[in-house]
Amino acid sequence: MSRENVAFVCSVAAGVALLFMIGLSRPDLLVEDNLVESLGALGFATASLLALGTAIRRRASLSSTEKSILVGTSGLCSILFLSEISFGARMLRLQMPTMRGGGEFDGGHDIVIVASRLLRDSGPIGYLAAAAGALLLLTLATVLLQTYRQKVHAMLRQILARAFECRLALAVAMLASAVTLDLVTSYKAGILEEVLEFGASGVLILAIIAFRRETGSKVVAH
Repeated sequence: MSRENVAFVCSVAAGVALLFMIGLSRPDLLVEDNLVESLGALGFATASLLALGTAIRRRASLSSTEKSILVGTSGLCSILFLSEISFGARMLRLQMPTMRGGGEFDGGHDIVIVASRLLRDSGPIGYLAAAAGALLLLTLATVLLQTYRQKVHAMLRQILARAFECRLALAVAMLASAVTLDLVTSYKAGILEEVLEFGASGVLILAIIAFRRETGSKVVAH
């Protein structure tokens, strides 16, 4: 991993820890539809526009793979933005569908909650099916890793070496952790979830900025 990426990951970890401690003392800042969630939604919207704008403005100098990654990142950020604002339900005063077991289906992460509740209510058969599915996926992943080992190693080296790929991977890891924490009925887990989502929005913005810097330097070099 490059020194820049090591410093960036350490800085993000320190920022998450600091915000988490602030959240423990000021939980009102992290409740739903409050300051931190609103700033996170704004961050996702900004990242979406930055990614799409970069793909459009620099389409002549970008490869098809780079354009696809940017458009995909923009789409992901758009979904995250809509999820953070409950798809406009709060602003438009809409009644969202009620989820089985309580709560409203007003965000993308609720898909995971619904799936976990269905699994819980299905009993031993559901757990057995989930375990079999997980084992099958693990086996498939192991076979693919062995088959494409060199390509996977090359991909990992690229992710660890380049700023854009590293930050994008970090943001995805933070979002995945936030979704997992959403399944935990804990006061502290809820605070950490909001902090991770807010942090991921900032990391995505910085990832696009790093991409613009890297591709800009290539254009100047040519």
